[in-house]
Formats: sequence, C-alpha cells, structure tokens
Amino acid sequence: MDIKISSSCRFECTINLTVSMTSASLSKARKIYVLGAGGIGCLLSAQLSKQFPVHFILRNKAKLQHLQTTNNNFSITQLFNNNKVFNYTVNDPVQANKISDPYIDFLIVCVKTFDTVGALTPLLSKITNQTKILLVQNGMGVIDQLYSEVWPQVNQRPELFQGVISHGVFQDAEKANTFDYNHAGFGNLKICKLPRKLDGGSDSIFNDGLVDDEIIEVLAKSKDLDSQFLPYCDLLVYQVEKFMVNCCINSITSILDCVNGELHDIESCYDLFRNVIEEALDILLKNYPVLQESKLTKEILQVDTLLKYTIECGTLINGKNSSSMRQDTLHLRNVEIDYINGYVATLAEKMGLKADVNKTITLLVKIRLQINRNRAK
Repeated sequence: MDIKISSSCRFECTINLTVSMTSASLSKARKIYVLGAGGIGCLLSAQLSKQFPVHFILRNKAKLQHLQTTNNNFSITQLFNNNKVFNYTVNDPVQANKISDPYIDFLIVCVKTFDTVGALTPLLSKITNQTKILLVQNGMGVIDQLYSEVWPQVNQRPELFQGVISHGVFQDAEKANTFDYNHAGFGNLKICKLPRKLDGGSDSIFNDGLVDDEIIEVLAKSKDLDSQFLPYCDLLVYQVEKFMVNCCINSITSILDCVNGELHDIESCYDLFRNVIEEALDILLKNYPVLQESKLTKEILQVDTLLKYTIECGTLINGKNSSSMRQDTLHLRNVEIDYINGYVATLAEKMGLKADVNKTITLLVKIRLQINRNRAK
C-alpha cells in the first residue's frame, strides 16, 4: 500500500550526509539497475536518472518493446498537483541474462515480496559482497528469507539497504504495459543500512545513521521524496508502522473491492482495524526485541496511535488511491498477503500463539482473488 504522511505527522527530515560529489562525477562513476520497474521503481528512478545511468531489468517483452518505441521515456502524473505530468528518460533496458557488466554495483529491488528470491536468482552471478541493494517493498519477512535461502554465509552477503516508502502510486488500466504512473499521494521515504546479521551484536542493532553511499545520498537528499536516512532500529519502527497500514488497508480494500477512502468514517471498519493492529502489534513486538532499542517505539508503536495513523494516512490522505493489493486482485495477479497479514499469522504459529484475525483476513483475500479469477474464465 502506498500512503502519504501529512505535515501534522511526526517526521522531520533531518539527514546526516558524509559524501559529497558533483553530478558529473556521480554519473561517470556509478550505474544503477532497477528490478521491478513498476510505480515505486519508476518513482525512485525519476530521481536517480537525473544524475546516474539507470537501467530497467525487464522480463515483460511488451514493456521492453514499449520502451524501445518511446526512446526509453516514462512519466509520472502528480494527481495531488493538478495532474501535472513529469517526463523522464532511462538508459536502454536489459534482460537479466544479458547484463554485460561483470558485476552489479547498485541494484534497486521493487518486485512483489513473494517474487524476490525468484527475481534475484538470475542475477546472483553478478552480485558480490560489494554490491549494494536497496529493497523497497510492502510487507515484512523478505530479509530473513534472503539471509536464510540466498546468502546464508554472512561474508557473502551484499550490502543491503531497506526503504520504507509512503508515496501513493498506481497505474490506470489503459496504461498497462507502459511506464506511465499516477503519483496519487505525496508521502516520504525512509532508508537504513541493514546489518549483515540480524541476530544480535554491534553490527546488528546500531549504526550512526550516516549516509556512506553517493546513490543513497541522492535519494536521502531528495525533496521530491521527502527522504530521511535512519539507524536500523529506528527504521524498523517506521516499517512496522507502515506494515500496520498495509495490514488494514491493502487487505480490506481487496476483500471489499473499494478505493481507500470508501473505508473512511465507518465505525465497524475502525473496529476491525483495531483488532488487526492489536493482534499484529503484539506478535511483532515479541518477535522483534530490537524494537525496544529505539526510543521511537513507545511514541509510535501504540495501538491508539497506529489506529489514528492508519485512518488518517490510509483513508483520508490517500482516499483516492487504489491499494496495490486491490489492483492485483482486479488484474488477477498473485498477491502479497502472505508477507502482510499472513506474515503475522506465520510468526504467531512459530511462537505457539494465535493470530485468528489476521489469519482470517489472509484467507479472505485469497478467496477474493480466486473468485475474481473464476469469474474471468
């Protein structure tokens, strides 16, 4: 789900920067590959393409042909800015098996959570422990999966960064197989450098929150994204905060087939939000003890606070947005529910606990998708 944060929300964009390079030297030194050039991938590329060579990694032949016929152009329409259209250009797109570079320097991953391992697999021979990878996705649990299944050896793991984005982006149906997207709500972007180990130790919980990569610096300085670079434990708090909105908005708009704003001011819906949040928060706090290392936890990760945030940012500020999961159910695509409400249910089961509310919602989303697919036969 893609949400916007109003000026009344808590975030202040205070960025510590340690790298300073000219645009000319940046563009000469680095090349960026984008895996998952959908709405969020294009939004990030719009910022980076001004200073770096950006290449979309494409599997869809129709999209590949589209870029070839439009001179690698794509557009972002800001619905919150009188529908103003901004056009951008990237470098030639590539297929995963045709990347000529001996290794990938910087990779942005915006594919669906369930597709992360599969999408990365053809690129593994190009990824080293020096490669920097920025993950910007919905849900939780992907990092654990990558560390256990793809890079079990700590010294072989690339440098991973986590992005939590609250901008609302979607595509009109008639724009399918293009790279033209609607920027529906202006939010922000929060980034951290992930530890190579998540099981404790100085590398795992704390860092100084300083930017040490020039590409990350460009994103962190972007006024168009309202960005902030944070220590890992603080970023995790904001990730949980957005995760709660995902659990409420993405799933329920998919089940009910509605835009976000249609859930506003319905008392029964707010009761359901509260049940989802209470159950999910309890499970996550037990599973992620590192959250207690952040001073933000007591301020942000409270049921009433999260409920208010979900209502404001999910149903008001992004009231016109159609959640990414709803879009997937409408277009009969696989959904990320196992990494959102389903992730809560999975964690609960591992800990010998119950998460009946989130498990039920997970099943209802899957039923909604199957009904839509059956109707389309």
